[in-house]
Amino acid sequence: MNTNSEIEKKINRKKLLINILLFAAFPIICLVFALIGKWLVFGIVLLIYLAIFVYIKLENIFLIQTGYFDKKGELQKALRPAYKAYKMKNSSMDTANIFIYMLLKAGKYDKALEITGENRNRYMTEDQHIAFSSNEALALWKTGKTEQSVELFDKIASKFESTSLYVSYGTVLTYSEDLNKALQVNKKAYQYNLGSKGIKDNLAYTYFLIGDTDRARRMYDELLSEPLNFPDAYYNAALVYCSQGDYDEGVRLMKSALTKQFNGLTAVTKEEILEKIDYLNRGQGALV
Repeated sequence: MNTNSEIEKKINRKKLLINILLFAAFPIICLVFALIGKWLVFGIVLLIYLAIFVYIKLENIFLIQTGYFDKKGELQKALRPAYKAYKMKNSSMDTANIFIYMLLKAGKYDKALEITGENRNRYMTEDQHIAFSSNEALALWKTGKTEQSVELFDKIASKFESTSLYVSYGTVLTYSEDLNKALQVNKKAYQYNLGSKGIKDNLAYTYFLIGDTDRARRMYDELLSEPLNFPDAYYNAALVYCSQGDYDEGVRLMKSALTKQFNGLTAVTKEEILEKIDYLNRGQGALV
């Protein structure tokens, strides 16, 4: 029976062999034929080399395309090359994780859970397993299984810490029934990385949820002193301001939230924000 370390060694040996062939053996062969003047053979070998190189690196090429469209916010276009990369023979676990994450960003939560099921029994490094489990936890949250999501995040956080993990974990906890735990985890996250805007948003929003609106407002005043690129903080801050009777500022912040980029992992939707703005503009007073 192969141990995880033995499997990892085999994978690394395979990668080393491929790199030797691509970046040493083939180029040397091409150079030899060029030096002895066998230009036809040189051309044939070069074409073969380029074809093999493109095929072997095609998975990475698709992922580069995925990243390009993702940065532009064109998530449906980003999904196509991500899917092609995933469906390539012997595609890596890293590629599977990227595809699952892109499905989540595109709002295809059930499909994301389906792909996690397809890959659950694959060999994974520790980092790959953490990314895989985090993706699954986010998919569970987005499909209404918040308790299961929190349980999975609990397992991950008991062995591993990172800013991205704390941002996701902290956000999900604010949607759970255990606000004491949300406060505890988000305080811990804040101590882990005082500079993370996502973590600070989670902690400030948690203070709002437990009724400490003054502390929440102070934190949001600091957080929004410079522009942010995600809508959640603006919307959450708006709720704080409105809870203290400052409806004009609340509406202004909600409108600011609408100018930011939304995706399937954003905690609030554009439609929810528009409904809230309409409600406030009709002078209904306290938020529902």
